[in-house]
Amino acid sequence: MMIELERKHYVLLSSCVLLIVLGIAGFYYLSYAPKEVRAEQLQQEKAIEEQLIQVLEQQEVTAQANGNTTVELQRKIPVTPFLEQLILELEKAEVLSDSTIVNMSFGEEEFVPATTTLEEYETMHDEEDETVEEEAYLPEGLKKVTVNLSVESEVYEDLSTFLSSLESLTRITQIESVSFTGQPEVTSTDQELQPLTYSVTLSAFYHPELDDLIEELPPLSVPEPANRVNPFIDND
Repeated sequence: MMIELERKHYVLLSSCVLLIVLGIAGFYYLSYAPKEVRAEQLQQEKAIEEQLIQVLEQQEVTAQANGNTTVELQRKIPVTPFLEQLILELEKAEVLSDSTIVNMSFGEEEFVPATTTLEEYETMHDEEDETVEEEAYLPEGLKKVTVNLSVESEVYEDLSTFLSSLESLTRITQIESVSFTGQPEVTSTDQELQPLTYSVTLSAFYHPELDDLIEELPPLSVPEPANRVNPFIDND
C-alpha cells in the first residue's frame, strides 16, 4: 500500500513538473518570442530611417552649397524612382550570387515611417523608467518603390549571398519579406536536385520633392557589350 502511494505521488509530481515546463515553453513561444522578433524588426526599421535622414540632410546641405552636386548622394536616394539604376544593381546581385531573377514587378507608394518604434520597443521590455526619445524628423513626400522578385538559386549558400548582396546595395533598400520552399526530399541517387525558388519583396526610396536636382542624377554604369555577332554563340 505504501509503495503504491509513493508511485502515485511520483506520477503526480512528474505530471506537475511537466505541465509547468510546457506552460513556460508555451508562454515563451506564444508571448515573449514574437515580441522579440517584432522588437528586432523595429530596430531594423529605425536604422533604415536614420540612414534616410542622414542622406536627405546631406542632399539639402549640398544643394544649397555653390559648386557642389548631389550625384553621389542620389546613388543612395535619387529624386526619381530611377528604376534603371535599381535594375542594374539587382542584376549585379544576381551575378554575384550565381542566382537567376525569373521575374520582377514594381509598385510605388508613400513611405510611412515607424513613428512608434521606441514606444513599442520599450513597452515590450517593460522599461517604464526610461525616457522616450523624440523621433527624428523625416521630410514629407518621401516615397518608395517596391520590387517583387521571383528568384532561383541552386543551393542555400547562393540564396544567402543574394540576400546579402541586396542588403549591401549602394541604393538604400529594405528587404520587406522573404519566402521560399526547400528542395524536395532526395529518394534516389539518380534524382536531380531542383533549384531553390523563393520570393523577395524589396523597397528602395526616392524623394521627388527635390525635383530641381533631377539634372544631377548619377550616370548609369551600363556593362560594355560583348561584341558578339550572335549573342547565343561564344565567338572566342
